[in-house]
Amino acid sequence: MKRFQNILLYAGMEQNEAAINRAVNLAMENRAPLTFMDVVKPIPRALGMLTDVVETEEMQRLLVQDHREKLLAIASDYVGTGVEIDVLVSSGDPATEIVRQVLEKKYDLVVKAVNEDTMGERIFGSISRSLLRLCPCPVWLLKPEIHGQFDVVLAAVDMEDQDPVHVELNREILELGHAVAAREDAKLHIVSVWDFWMEQALRRRAGDEEIDVALAAHKATIGKRLEAFLEPFQATHEAPEVHLRRGSPSSIVRSVADDIEADLLVMGTVCRTGAAGFLIGNTAETVLNHVTCSILALKPDGFISPVELASQAG
Repeated sequence: MKRFQNILLYAGMEQNEAAINRAVNLAMENRAPLTFMDVVKPIPRALGMLTDVVETEEMQRLLVQDHREKLLAIASDYVGTGVEIDVLVSSGDPATEIVRQVLEKKYDLVVKAVNEDTMGERIFGSISRSLLRLCPCPVWLLKPEIHGQFDVVLAAVDMEDQDPVHVELNREILELGHAVAAREDAKLHIVSVWDFWMEQALRRRAGDEEIDVALAAHKATIGKRLEAFLEPFQATHEAPEVHLRRGSPSSIVRSVADDIEADLLVMGTVCRTGAAGFLIGNTAETVLNHVTCSILALKPDGFISPVELASQAG
């Protein structure tokens, strides 16, 4: 799976071997540099008032230094792999600092385990969610229980939206799904969900017979689009198992992932802005509330993160 040129691993202090090993192996395959990163949350200034021995700024510096030394010790175990490994520790909000590094140093993949920020939450916690909302490059979130290879990969594509940006996102999702499945010797499944907008209102207005004809025509159109979309890939890859379903995208994707016992879901996070601020797409947000497998999430081309570089923020 040779497509990543600069990889960032949010390593933290928990030494999640599955995430570290996957990031190192990807870096080896791609001959890409790898950065181990941790983020130390700021020490409250009020804490500095409780002691005359060390100023708050000095306490923060010492804490960053301690985390850096521990991260260097973790990275030293992988020196023999030949991967160019750097270590970075910063202070601030973890997701914001990770995205700033992505923007500044042009990382094209972020790898993160999902167990260290989920105490009392669903499997994907606050840092993971923020990365999916804010990070412009693909984000690979690894479920703690996943060790070694994936056996079942599910790629979710949307055949209803045919604008060029969405079509290209679908293509990248399918290519990555194929690449991971080939790398892991896994079975690839494709799920695509369709529906008929305002069906009940239209039935009341136009009658069942006319809407039944329109419904069948729409289903046929979506099926043909999916068949044409998959045809170029099937010429060079083993044919995936296809799940073309009607219903709520979030419910269907979750249901298929559960039914096939997917280890990895490859999907897009199409973001939008709104009155509530910067939000992840509704389908992706709902899926993340319930899905229990690992996720590899992609943004559409042209996505602009609202996170500012440190120089701009200052």
